[in-house]
Amino acid sequence: MKHSRPRLPDIIDRNDLVPPGKRRVGQIVSLAAWMVWIYLFTPIIALIGWALGVGLFERHILNDPMGTLQAIQIYGLVILIAGLIFISWASYNWLRFHNHERRHAPPPIGPQELAHRFCISPQEAEEIEQQRIVTVHFNDGAEIIDIVSEDPAPTGSHRTTIPSSPPPEPASS
Repeated sequence: MKHSRPRLPDIIDRNDLVPPGKRRVGQIVSLAAWMVWIYLFTPIIALIGWALGVGLFERHILNDPMGTLQAIQIYGLVILIAGLIFISWASYNWLRFHNHERRHAPPPIGPQELAHRFCISPQEAEEIEQQRIVTVHFNDGAEIIDIVSEDPAPTGSHRTTIPSSPPPEPASS
């Protein structure tokens, strides 16, 4: 019995699904294309290099190897010092914060605050909270104009239409 393979799209973005031979051929073709591209643009690259002073590279780097070695040593020392500073700062932050979680989830809100924020009655907010599937429709002013709560049971759906009204005033104490 012949096993059927899953249908793959014409363009495969996952290299692990491409057979190794095809993958190698693709890499070789890509390398050849890059070499042709560089060869075609060599005159432009040479013109840009001449305009930017590539002759200076030969004069300062190739003709003075000891100066170049000294500059490389200075660069290495700067990189080492910057790395040590970075590692020290990371260690300091780890020691300071590794057991201190300062981020917390916001506290849950109740139906009263939900009703106040969305300018609906507390009963409607409780109904929204109790339903499993709710679709809320807004007008252009970001006010709730319609709430459709669908009951997953075969009985159907319940539709509540809410008139847009100003938000209720908070109770002052």
